[in-house]
Amino acid sequence: MKNIQTVAMFAVAAALTTTVSYGQSSKATAAINTAVGCTFSGVSTIGDTLPVTCKDIFTEAAVPVTADNFVTVMSSTIKTSNSQSLFVSPSIVTGLYTQTKTRTSPGTASTAVAEGGVYLRAIVTNKATGVVQIGYPVAACATDILGCQSVGGKFGVILNNRVQSLTQELSACVVDVAGTAGTCNFTSTIDLILKTTSAHSFNFIFPNVGVGTYSVEIQAAVSSAASVAGLGTAVGGAAYGLGSVTVESVRLVHDFQF
Repeated sequence: MKNIQTVAMFAVAAALTTTVSYGQSSKATAAINTAVGCTFSGVSTIGDTLPVTCKDIFTEAAVPVTADNFVTVMSSTIKTSNSQSLFVSPSIVTGLYTQTKTRTSPGTASTAVAEGGVYLRAIVTNKATGVVQIGYPVAACATDILGCQSVGGKFGVILNNRVQSLTQELSACVVDVAGTAGTCNFTSTIDLILKTTSAHSFNFIFPNVGVGTYSVEIQAAVSSAASVAGLGTAVGGAAYGLGSVTVESVRLVHDFQF
């Protein structure tokens, strides 16, 4: 009898106590992130034990769970004067984990697929009016633009993304001994695991935000998926961690527009 296990977990660490801001002024500001956010999905039809939290894959430290798709990981405040624009430059470390395992007997085929991704966007909020703006180029995103990813109905730039697919198919096995035909019985199992960690940076532009005091937020999202056809195990995971952001108030050339 097939033993089916399915796990889907979304976890992020609240940055309230781990985000630190420095040097707030009318010219520039900065912040850092030391919180960890992660997600994983898993499915098995061969009885493998699946992780129950992200810590089993990435950090060995449990993180709180939230239902939000995008989470603020860094934030700061900056004042601007007339016709000024904001250049926002975040950097963050991301990690992906994918495992695909298939088990196949003669005459059958199995496929395991694991996915993981990390996405980022920047927003500014006018503290006086509450008006929210999304930074370019994400503000110009569409589904057919490479690098744009819709998460929870809102776009982010793809920092890291992977789809790992493993398919195994064995033809029927026929044995001929002294003119007598027979079949053979064996099982083949293949397991593929990939784990990567890398640092990424992406620049966001807020042209001509106008006079005011603005809250600048860097928001991250993680996604994962896993599926199995036949016999196998699939685990997909994604995480983000250490990061920093710098925000500069600048004056663009006259009549600048995209």
